[in-house]
Amino acid sequence: KKLNAQHTAIVGEIDGASNVITIQDSPENGNQGYEEILRKQSKVTIDQEELSGIIEEYNPTDIIIYPGKYNIEDVLPVLKSFKGKLHIDVQYGTESLKKMIADNINFDTIILSTSSTLFEENDFSVINLVNSPLIASTKSFLLKENRGGSRYYDIINRKWYEAPAFKTDTVHSVGVGDCFNAAFLSQKSQRTEEAALKIASYIAMLYASTFVFDEFKELVSSLDFNDVEMLLGNRIPWEEREKHHIYIAGPDFPDVDTRLIEELYNNLKYHNFTPHRPVLENGLITGSESEEQQEEAYRNDIALLEKSSLLIAVILNDDPGTYVEIGWMARSGKPVIIFDPYKQVR
Repeated sequence: KKLNAQHTAIVGEIDGASNVITIQDSPENGNQGYEEILRKQSKVTIDQEELSGIIEEYNPTDIIIYPGKYNIEDVLPVLKSFKGKLHIDVQYGTESLKKMIADNINFDTIILSTSSTLFEENDFSVINLVNSPLIASTKSFLLKENRGGSRYYDIINRKWYEAPAFKTDTVHSVGVGDCFNAAFLSQKSQRTEEAALKIASYIAMLYASTFVFDEFKELVSSLDFNDVEMLLGNRIPWEEREKHHIYIAGPDFPDVDTRLIEELYNNLKYHNFTPHRPVLENGLITGSESEEQQEEAYRNDIALLEKSSLLIAVILNDDPGTYVEIGWMARSGKPVIIFDPYKQVR
């Protein structure tokens, strides 16, 4: 009610667990690391009559299913009698989807992101995803590409639609995908697929920029959706990202705490870029090596710099090698990002 829902109802109970989730990385620079406290101690009971009653009363055009720790089979009888469009978000597991397909539940849209279990099961490949049996059982699927934009595939007409992402200072990413889903399905009945994707992306960006619901509501209420349709945004398709080699410059040495370099490397991999840690790839030069070995490491580092389209310099200490690499990339006219966690070179 506080969030101005038109209808509210208690459709089930969770017994024996706190229903609290810890989150490792709220802004989702890398894997969010969700961990549900006491998840194995909980029991969920669905009130089918109450669920059926609210659907009957509200009479929605669309229902999105979010599988969770409730037994999906408990809601199947209710869903089978629903005459509108059914959609399912399969971000965390595919077992519920398999059960529902086996029970002849037909979905209009299967929704997932590039960090979902279903995408991982298909080797993080869009082509494999299109050809997977689960996707083939629906009319369309929506793939959200973690800050790189989104795409929607109309399986019936074999047609792709896509839209960019929009930049913001991400305060959090919890529920951003759910926000995207609702906005997209709401707009899809009124606009083109591209327009609906773009508007959903923009609204989700606003959602990620604040924890304050009233502020979010005000930002969305003041939007002119026709203006949003004209915005360009950022589009980097998932499979294109691995072509972008990123050189991580920094004192990546055994006697230095390099956890931030490792985290940066893992986060770039999470978003499907191709990062490089030159010391690990080309070897550590201490000065005791032969001139030939030193020259070979130098040439390999230069080749890696030339291959890379971006350099990220991690300033952990006053490392001259890092400054030389910044200069080399600057001379090449390629972009450089300075990551200065300890505020040493502001």
